[in-house]
Amino acid sequence: MAIQLGKKEEQVQYFYSIDGKQFGPYDLSILLSKIDSTTLVWREGIEWTNASNIEELKKFFNKKNDIPVNSTSFQSSNNENEEEFISPIQNKMFAAPFSFDGRIRRTEYCISITVFYFLYIALAATLLKGGSSSGIFGLAYIPLIWFSLAQGAKRCHDRNNSGWFQLVPFYIFWMLFAEGDLDSNNFGNSPK
Repeated sequence: MAIQLGKKEEQVQYFYSIDGKQFGPYDLSILLSKIDSTTLVWREGIEWTNASNIEELKKFFNKKNDIPVNSTSFQSSNNENEEEFISPIQNKMFAAPFSFDGRIRRTEYCISITVFYFLYIALAATLLKGGSSSGIFGLAYIPLIWFSLAQGAKRCHDRNNSGWFQLVPFYIFWMLFAEGDLDSNNFGNSPK
């Protein structure tokens, strides 16, 4: 069910809304540079809805990252042609450090590896001293290794690779120094 307005795709004008502010009109190519799959979008012939729910826009978004948005919360702005853009995505470092989903940048990965090795050495030194609490400190390796694997998987995703690639010998150097995909890939939007 592509656009059925009797117009070419380039002629259709879209509006989008962020935090109750309306922006537009834009043609499809400009619209795609300003929205993500959860942004509320409107065009002639449809109600306000997530961009990923609009038939002609579905192909531009990764399905696993779609999050429902309450489409009844729209409030029109006074200036329909307002050019100000507010990014709908807040990419915070360490937002989900134990999750295997999504992508992270090289900076976050380098910090993660530094933290991992610092804590790993500190725990090893504590365990070598011995004492009655050695077992408890030994259990601390579980979340530490989980953290390292999760961050590594997300860095692999930034390179559009499976998280299993981090188990390849010397692939860690590729994750530390290689640039991630600049655009969306199979694992989500760019973290930049």
